[in-house]
Amino acid sequence: MTSEESSISSKPSALGVPLAIVIAGGLIALAIYFGNGKAGTQQLAAGQPATNPQAAQPAAQPPQPTIGDIRPVSSDDHIRGSQNAKVTVIEYSDLECPFCKKFHPTMQQLLAEYPNDVRWVYRHAPLVQLHSKAPKEAEATECASEQGKFWELTDKIFEVTPANDGLNLADLPKFAQEAGVANIQQFQSCLDSGKYTQHVQDDLTDAQNAGMQGTPYSVVLAANGEKFPVNGAQPYSAVKQLVDKALTAK
Repeated sequence: MTSEESSISSKPSALGVPLAIVIAGGLIALAIYFGNGKAGTQQLAAGQPATNPQAAQPAAQPPQPTIGDIRPVSSDDHIRGSQNAKVTVIEYSDLECPFCKKFHPTMQQLLAEYPNDVRWVYRHAPLVQLHSKAPKEAEATECASEQGKFWELTDKIFEVTPANDGLNLADLPKFAQEAGVANIQQFQSCLDSGKYTQHVQDDLTDAQNAGMQGTPYSVVLAANGEKFPVNGAQPYSAVKQLVDKALTAK
């Protein structure tokens, strides 16, 4: 083989190394794009199966959903705070959602800071595809409401549940008693009857109509009718900013 032939035969090998690097780089880029493009997001709306319960809270904020029709607040709702408040925060929540558990103290803090200007409306949004126990827990709070202890049992469940179906449903009567429910026999009978199954489902339907994609999902309502969505377990500062905006809305 001549030196010229040797030089020619070595060229494909010399080109092959950078070409292989380019191809490998492209494959890595595609893997990152398709693997992480949806990192931390999850379709949580009812009827959409989820594969990772721990990923309920998006790492980055998704596009703001369109806020749809929301059921008007009425005497049938569970309301915490001043009935004449200028701003209403409607929260759609799941008692076994770890991010709802995290967000619950945020709402408690909000009412402590705005006792006369904000009212908190709690509605059920149990995501059964993630948390099979959440619907029955929601019904339990409704049964407690018959004895005036809705908020007390809701607070208690968020306090004690490990989340992600970690609560033992057999302990609900004990937690109800600790929350101040006096007639446990009445509570248990109510819970066994499924009396509030449809009520919980109606709340979930309202959540879907309101644009919920995951829990917790809240909507801040200004006195002029303007609506501000709160997606996920946002920090207190973010919720406060929206409330302040709603309070100054003209």
